[in-house]
Amino acid sequence: MIYNYQKHLIESGKSIKEGLQRLNDLAADAILFVVCSEGKLKGSITDGDVRRGFLRGLNMENRVDDFIQENPKFIRKGNYTIHELIEYRTKNFK
Repeated sequence: MIYNYQKHLIESGKSIKEGLQRLNDLAADAILFVVCSEGKLKGSITDGDVRRGFLRGLNMENRVDDFIQENPKFIRKGNYTIHELIEYRTKNFK
């Protein structure tokens, strides 16, 4: 089965309301990767990032860019052994 990673991408500048809707649709896999128009990764965003943003005074008028975690951890296909991937999963990296 080929996994469609694109459902986890959201373009920079989109509203946090759109981001929240997308996170809600993803449910258990609730993480979005914010990319610029050229597709370059700017950061990631989860429900927790949105909650922390609201606590910092951000609101529904803000953009996803205001809530992102810059420099998220990620892996590149083919660069890791199965044992390393299992270790990441045991540390709850998704």
